[in-house]
Amino acid sequence: MGALSTSRPEIAAANPDSATAPSGSRVFAVVARGMGWLFFVGGLVGAGLGIAGLAVEVTVAGLILACTAGLILLKLRTDRDARETT
Repeated sequence: MGALSTSRPEIAAANPDSATAPSGSRVFAVVARGMGWLFFVGGLVGAGLGIAGLAVEVTVAGLILACTAGLILLKLRTDRDARETT
């Protein structure tokens, strides 16, 4: 398998039960990341369609959606990194 199929040994040793059952916050983080990426790509597609159709309102709405989703994804990443170091 690939690198994604194995976990880091130091994290697995620190949390022996994390490999068997995902916690509620981890499930929430995965769902939130998936939704964030969905909104991010949707915003980029909306902006592209707005540019193609010369619709300023659609372009601005798509860019606002993509920027907001991008900021939320960055926040989720920093929260994940902070949890891994502690």
